Amino acid sequence: MAASMAPRPAPLAGAGKRGRPESRARRDHQQPGQEIERQVDSGVRVRGIRGATTVEANTREAILEATTELLTALIQANELRADDVASAFFTTTPDLNAEFPAVAARNLGWNHVALMCGHEIDVPGSLRRCLRVLLLVNTTRSQREIEHVYLRGAQVLRPDLNNTRDSERGGHTS
Repeated sequence: MAASMAPRPAPLAGAGKRGRPESRARRDHQQPGQEIERQVDSGVRVRGIRGATTVEANTREAILEATTELLTALIQANELRADDVASAFFTTTPDLNAEFPAVAARNLGWNHVALMCGHEIDVPGSLRRCLRVLLLVNTTRSQREIEHVYLRGAQVLRPDLNNTRDSERGGHTS
């Protein structure tokens, strides 16, 4: 049988042309422009978690140690498992290039997590030897429940978060 004559697989339930899900309006035969009621569930959402720290020196050991410390703090603060993490995007200031921070994540067992590294924009007067991370995680936590972590000299980047968290806990962050 010719390839163009081969039978196509049956479409998925609720799928439109090309196997893509149909819009709810189309499934319910609503007219364009009609209000579509959205159902909101309390399930898992993708949330961004930010963290940053400073690194003592531009050495492999110092970069891995600071990254491990930061990731461990983020894991503990947000009760994360490797399977919760969809991806991690690490950046460093241009003065840190002795190692990829993602190596520390792999050393923690994040073998199936999408990891990426890059450099921050070299803004004059900005914090030097700074390592940042953006984690995209699957969680049931709300935005307000997410704990962003800023360690060492990077605490100056988001003093609003440190002050808010301190007052909510009734203590001080060290």
